[in-house]
Amino acid sequence: MFGFGITKHKRKLSEAFEACFWPVMDQLGNVPIPMQSDPAINASILAVCETYALSQNITKQADIALIADTIFEEIYRLESMNVQNRVDVWKNEENAQFIQAYENARAQTNADLNLRWLTAFAKENFKPATGLML
Repeated sequence: MFGFGITKHKRKLSEAFEACFWPVMDQLGNVPIPMQSDPAINASILAVCETYALSQNITKQADIALIADTIFEEIYRLESMNVQNRVDVWKNEENAQFIQAYENARAQTNADLNLRWLTAFAKENFKPATGLML
């Protein structure tokens, strides 16, 4: 597969997450900063990526990790690595909030990527980003 076949899946996921988080993004496409340190939202992002990949018969862990990495970079840009490191810690430490959100997201994710449930969660839990530079 050499990564070429997953490009369309990365694009589809990227479009789905952009639409999902649009209500809380600023004019530059930035999400609220508190999302970076929230176990539930990040567990949901990871679960959607992994569940969708498996639904598309992508089973190589390296390909699934590449897809998730791309999505985290799209959402968090320069802070992506810090967020992914936190996700690894939450996952390894079996953080209760992270695990529960991960399982809930897996149960609600399917191949059509209807993420209205995640949009509702984001709107309920995060104020829209303002795009203000200090």
